[in-house]
Amino acid sequence: MVLGAIAGGLGPRVHNVVLSRGYRDSPGFEKYADLSVFRYPNPAPESWKDYATGTRHVSFAAKICVAGLDVLCSLLPLRRLTREADLIHVHFPLPLGLSALAVRMLASRPLVVTVHGNADVYELPRALAPITRLVLRQADAVVSVSEDLAAHLASQLGVKRVLVIPNGIDADQFRPARASTETITLLSLSRLVPRKNVPVLIEAVGQLVQEGETRLVLLVAGTGPESEKIEQLAQARPGFVRFLGFVDEERKRALLAEADVFVQLSTREGLSIATLEALASGLPCIVSDRPGVREPITPGRNGWYVDDPESVESVVSALRRLLRERDTLDEMKRSARAIAKERYSLRRMCEDYWTVFTDVLERGGRA
Repeated sequence: MVLGAIAGGLGPRVHNVVLSRGYRDSPGFEKYADLSVFRYPNPAPESWKDYATGTRHVSFAAKICVAGLDVLCSLLPLRRLTREADLIHVHFPLPLGLSALAVRMLASRPLVVTVHGNADVYELPRALAPITRLVLRQADAVVSVSEDLAAHLASQLGVKRVLVIPNGIDADQFRPARASTETITLLSLSRLVPRKNVPVLIEAVGQLVQEGETRLVLLVAGTGPESEKIEQLAQARPGFVRFLGFVDEERKRALLAEADVFVQLSTREGLSIATLEALASGLPCIVSDRPGVREPITPGRNGWYVDDPESVESVVSALRRLLRERDTLDEMKRSARAIAKERYSLRRMCEDYWTVFTDVLERGGRA
């Protein structure tokens, strides 16, 4: 999503060629409107390569095997593509940051690395921290998607030269949410993994309903390893919790326009694109008071914080604040959309990347 957005936003100033891992039945080459995609083969079992989606558990040893094969299998195609490139832009330091460093010894090209947070830093095994640090310190520019993540890179990995470019969204692709009604519709839309704490949200809404609250309805959309568990929790609470499963982009935008409040209870994020899309739709957001998750939200202006996203009582407390302040919802909806357009616009993200690209090229590589 980010690569496509950058390619579209900067075209025709950039010609964006993407190198990525191949999967079963995926073609080796595809041409899109704004970018070309080459996929190198990785002979690891498909079930091992699927670990990035979180749909199944994959052992650490299997992940290391996949990553090692990624480095080896990407070297030749990356070397070939680099001959025609002005600059290499890696998303996630590992594994292809290592490939980029190796290729750069043969063809001197500036290297920009974007760090996204969860998979590449927050969930990084301690044993891989030195390799990640090496890639980031050798890069000509390091980009973080949030201020919280940049602070983490400085304190935990000792990477001081970090530029912050938040993820951007096209607010015009999202319809402003409807005016509030008597019933408040909460929307949770995410990959259904334990760190998102969707079961905690369902329990919190259920507790308020048991206490006699009739103004809340919760819609849960998404897929992932917790899908079956969450569907069962929703079925046990008919009338006020609906599990929608997978929704496509069109349905997602419709749900955002029909909801009143977006809820994101993740324990960690780089910067949630789902939250930014909710803001663009004019939805105030209830989010965890955790690094990255909280960054787009100003409590009382475009949302509320949850002190402990793993505590049902903490979530109940935030929902009670929402109910007490429901008269401010329409004003907060307008503020939410304005913040999305001002701080997190797609155009702003693309222009910031353009500045990074041109700066490293003008320096001729390393500063």
